[in-house]
Amino acid sequence: MRSTSARLARSTAVAVAASLAALTLSAPSASAATGERRCPAGKFCLFQYQDFKGEMKIVTSSMPTMGKWDNSTSSLVNNSAYWVQVNTNPETALPGERWIIAPHHGADNFGGPKFRKLWDNTISSLRMATTEYETVHRVPWMDWSRSASDDRPQGLPAVAQFGDLNNDRRPDLLERADDGRLWFLSGITGADGGTRGRLVGGGWNSMTQLSRHGDHNSDGKEDLYARDTAGTLWFYPGRGDGAFGNRTKVGGGWNSMREISAAGDLTGDGRRDLLARDTAGTLWAYPGNGKGTFAARTKVGGGWNTMNRLVSPGDLTGDGKADLLARDGSETLWLYPGNGRGAFAARKKMPGKWPADEHVIAAGDINGDGRSDLLHTVFSSLYVQHGNGSGGLGGAQYDTLWDEGDRVRAF
Repeated sequence: MRSTSARLARSTAVAVAASLAALTLSAPSASAATGERRCPAGKFCLFQYQDFKGEMKIVTSSMPTMGKWDNSTSSLVNNSAYWVQVNTNPETALPGERWIIAPHHGADNFGGPKFRKLWDNTISSLRMATTEYETVHRVPWMDWSRSASDDRPQGLPAVAQFGDLNNDRRPDLLERADDGRLWFLSGITGADGGTRGRLVGGGWNSMTQLSRHGDHNSDGKEDLYARDTAGTLWFYPGRGDGAFGNRTKVGGGWNSMREISAAGDLTGDGRRDLLARDTAGTLWAYPGNGKGTFAARTKVGGGWNTMNRLVSPGDLTGDGKADLLARDGSETLWLYPGNGRGAFAARKKMPGKWPADEHVIAAGDINGDGRSDLLHTVFSSLYVQHGNGSGGLGGAQYDTLWDEGDRVRAF
């Protein structure tokens, strides 16, 4: 009797298990994405047919030619953080029609009246970049060009010897692109009339502060300071050709500083110094030791948390001493004349408005007259204002286009 019951129990259990297995196998799967939802989050996608049908291609980089996708796209989706420019001609045969697509633009179907079939099966190349500037201009650097007439006079005093990384007496810039690549802009124009940026290296978005102001280790070459996200300050010795040697650690704990500015010789000892404003609003001077590091800091003063930008322009007043510019929250730019002893005289208000979203850049003498000048941005343009040697600035003059990417920095 017990044996029969056991067999029945086993048979029942097997039948139940088989039924459950059948239910599991026959359960409907989740429906596959259709239409524009086929394009994954964070991606840029091309579709073979209108209404996001047919084959789909996920694009991750620029396509100078389209291969089998040449003139074979009828809809697209931009779910990515990239700017994209699509063209009716291959990259080697531009111009032609072009269309710039903003990041996270979403879906576009080329069959409707919005496009009048202009883009239906007409795309022959595309460009992708993290900024609109790089997408349109095909390069991540500004067209910073200087002529021989901009060469600085021989024998400038030490206070004016900054903003020249390759020692050719011509002002140059460093530009960090939005993607973290650092470029050296010599200002030298090539045979084709254009300029070329030279890549210093990648990964510079890990730096939260970047500053340069002449020679800090007494070898006659301009150097660079950079603070990383961990709060470590690094010294990059210049090689005299627009690049840098192996970095050395200055010290940690620099995340307590809201802003860091290499400032020239503030103390009059012939060595270049550093200024830093901390989170409490105290401004500190770090006297340079001529080896790339610093002696014990000294307090310049408090109340500097009203300022959102420090700029070290060299000698604006013509007295041979390094000065300081600071922009406050009311868009006013103030000149603090250096006294040559590590502090500053009474400040002077500079004319005009200086909005917080505009960059202010000091690169020394820009036009070859031996006087320090100032650069600043207005939206997508870079302007120069020439110093008059007595603490004033001339009117703003257009210089070149500016890349408005969020992480772009020029200095």
